[in-house]
Amino acid sequence: MDAARRTDDARSASAAARRRPLWPTVALALLLLAGATPAAAGPEPTSELGPDAYDVVVLGSEPEAIAAAVAAAESGAATLLATPDARLGGLFTLGAMNVLDVRTTPVSTHEGIFRRWWDRVGGGRSFDPERAESVFAELLAEAGVEVRLGVRDLRIASEEGAVAGVVWEGGGARARQAIDGDQDLAFAVAAGARADVGFERFGVSLRMADTLVFRIDGIDWGALRSAANRLGRSWATVDDRVAWGHFGGVPASYPAERAGMRLRGLNLGRDDHGRVWANALLIHDVDWTDEGDRARARREAATEAERAVDWLRTRLPGFESARLGGVAERLYLRETRHLHAVCVLDADHLLDGRTGAFDVAMGGYPLDLQALTPHDSGYVFGTPPVYGIPLCVAVPEHGPAGLWAVGRSAGYDAVAHSSVRVVPTGMAVAEGVGVAAARAARLDGDPADPRSLATDAAFVAEVRRALRDRDAYLPDPRPPRPVGPVDHPHHRAYRTLLGRGLALGGYDNAPNLGADVAALSYVYLAANVATRFLHAPEVARDLVASHGGAAGPAEASGVAPVQRSASCRLGGPCPDDATPAALRAVGLWPDGVPTSGTVTRGAGYALAVALIEATSAPR
Repeated sequence: MDAARRTDDARSASAAARRRPLWPTVALALLLLAGATPAAAGPEPTSELGPDAYDVVVLGSEPEAIAAAVAAAESGAATLLATPDARLGGLFTLGAMNVLDVRTTPVSTHEGIFRRWWDRVGGGRSFDPERAESVFAELLAEAGVEVRLGVRDLRIASEEGAVAGVVWEGGGARARQAIDGDQDLAFAVAAGARADVGFERFGVSLRMADTLVFRIDGIDWGALRSAANRLGRSWATVDDRVAWGHFGGVPASYPAERAGMRLRGLNLGRDDHGRVWANALLIHDVDWTDEGDRARARREAATEAERAVDWLRTRLPGFESARLGGVAERLYLRETRHLHAVCVLDADHLLDGRTGAFDVAMGGYPLDLQALTPHDSGYVFGTPPVYGIPLCVAVPEHGPAGLWAVGRSAGYDAVAHSSVRVVPTGMAVAEGVGVAAARAARLDGDPADPRSLATDAAFVAEVRRALRDRDAYLPDPRPPRPVGPVDHPHHRAYRTLLGRGLALGGYDNAPNLGADVAALSYVYLAANVATRFLHAPEVARDLVASHGGAAGPAEASGVAPVQRSASCRLGGPCPDDATPAALRAVGLWPDGVPTSGTVTRGAGYALAVALIEATSAPR
């Protein structure tokens, strides 16, 4: 037998071994040692679950689901990936989102499985969706993952409070560990996990706009690139594969025909055939929980996309022969659920650059929140240093033992999600979860509960060692490295408000805390504090109704009545006089804020935090 044949046979044997579940093998060995007659290993299969058994089952077709499945299988677990989708790749294929959000400086935080996939699709900022699908299939096959596409009525089954496996129409399989890789964590929630949607946790019924990616054929890329070189980066940035920018404000001035739809600045990615996919059309009125309404929004957006391309044809260089070439099979839903996980990352964790011994991945993408309403253009809260992502973000606080969750809907609050949501980061986290689930499946006894494993120092240390052996980027923990004006007296107040989406640092982490602000801005800040911190939207409405006529710059004498009014309405201290001195006496006017003259942005933040503290304190 030649060497090549021996290598192929070894690979086949290795793949077959991975497909064999570890836990029935252990059970069978114990029976033999006891002199018992061998019987069906593991729990007695029910007719619903069927006789097949795996160590780990992954649900979903998203890149994060695939990363988790590959990592589990390569870690020795018999692994099944099951999905209702007919194709692999989720957002990258069905959603045709072919431009990558990666951080490569000062270090590349996206290594491991993501790097292997990225290298195979070309290693550039954009990729071909069809090629992406093929590479995902190759990685799964090489790892020995069994894949079932197009299964109907898929759900997680549990017995006695623990994952028992998965069932679908006409079949099922047993498993010791289950990983939900669906973009909305629909399977985990159906199994008992809990989550909130968008900014609900902060008392606001908002989430980021959805998008339909569409293909533009006929673009003269050379002409577009020449225009960008001539007009500069303030117009757009164009290289050989991607283009992004405001393009002189032309896309944003597009007069959409359908209410709730609009163009933003273009984000364009070329595929291997030179076709261009555009992430630019924002959709604000989708009921993401309703399959019929998602289909309605896709149809209407496809019509709007054709009209938008026709409009751009006469207004952008290189678009003279542009035409709509097609649309993605599925909407790009930027934000839906946020898991109630064992731990939940917030903005402070990211902007402090916190790392620790429980991290299984690293992130570093800007906190870039896309538009929430038809009237805003999105918000950039800041650019973090490299931060750690602990394993516990992937563990639902509720639901059966043995359940994990990966993807953009894992344990990140709405502000932190604006950074961690990017797929390369999600694949890095998913790789860690796949390794952890495989190890959990090998533990003796009842199905291991991730809720205890994710906070077990010895277990996570083993996972980290395995990830480093897999070339994942996972440096040793280091002290926090907070960004922004950390020495400013109002920095802490600024960060407190940023954590609820009420303050911005921009890409440069420069909130300009010494800037003068308008009197009306504090009215709206106090109203938003009432809603997002104190869950009193009725107070917010009353404040705007009573003080919405404020004009001119914010002066201490004018801000004080707003501060008193807010506190009184919220059940806090309510002094007789609406003066800074009277408010200071009851804790509503901090020592660091002058009692006369202009109120700066930083001082306004300090006043807002004083309002929160005074009205939240027990009385």
